[in-house]
Amino acid sequence: MDFRSDNTHGCSPEILEALARANRGTMSSYGDDEITARVRERCREIFQCDLEVFPVVTGTAANALSLAAAVPPAGAIVCHIVCHEEAHIRLEELGAAEFFTGGATLVPLAGAAGKLAAHDVASLADFSCLSFAQTTEAGTLYTVDEVHALCEVARARGALVHMDGSRFANAVAALGCAPADLSSRAGVDILSLGATKNGTMAAELVVVFRRELAESFVPHWHRSGHRPSKMRFLSAQLEAYFAGDLWLRNARRANAAAARLAAGVRGHLEIVRPVEANFVFVRIPSQLVRSLRSFGFDFYPWELFGEDVVRLATAYATTDEDVDAFAEAVRSG
Repeated sequence: MDFRSDNTHGCSPEILEALARANRGTMSSYGDDEITARVRERCREIFQCDLEVFPVVTGTAANALSLAAAVPPAGAIVCHIVCHEEAHIRLEELGAAEFFTGGATLVPLAGAAGKLAAHDVASLADFSCLSFAQTTEAGTLYTVDEVHALCEVARARGALVHMDGSRFANAVAALGCAPADLSSRAGVDILSLGATKNGTMAAELVVVFRRELAESFVPHWHRSGHRPSKMRFLSAQLEAYFAGDLWLRNARRANAAAARLAAGVRGHLEIVRPVEANFVFVRIPSQLVRSLRSFGFDFYPWELFGEDVVRLATAYATTDEDVDAFAEAVRSG
């Protein structure tokens, strides 16, 4: 009965089966294998454009290396990366963006429900890159029009656009749009496409929509130590992730579990942020928190959103039984 994070669950059976298949025989190393090539072609189908892909092990690496490729070399000019004040790259990644870019400065902006507004970004005179998350740290979504508007502002400033898509699948599933509409066609230049939170064992994917960015990404990828020699084991996870739209099926299950959870506690707990993907932020009195924990439920306090606020995260493996048990425990006090 673990609602701490979508990271706490295991991986999909399909992923384990793919790893076992990839373990047979020999393959070229450092991404020159046939599985990585198939992942590249599958992503070109999904995003309906030419692109390059770079598997990495962690979301922090995906974000930091993407930003390193998107800004000028250290010392060339003063680099500013615009992000939301609640952005994961700012609050949770311990300066990885600054480290891998060689000293770029993160410029945080406020925004309702965890989202940047295009008119606020447009008020800035100069920046090198715009980075925003889909879904946001508040569990909210940027619509296709909102993504397009942000990209237009960045383009007018000559800046590139990075999307932290650690839960990109949840956004696509919730909005019911084509993945390209939320990324390449809207003007996103480089996407950190998450997978570990949604069913893989340990695999994330950087998707690059601009050829020159792909070229600049390679040296960062390699010298950072995030280009495994046995790349096939990352790519095998990603190939299975996309096969039969497993990534979207898993995301739909996680989103549905959050909607069920919100419905179950509504009227008994204050829901403090819109429930649009797989997060439910609620205010729970400390006495009830202790009671819920005694029943075996676990979740994270989220003081950033106010006193007594906790985050309930659902995942592809969250069961209806766990959701209903939590709601019943809340109702019974």
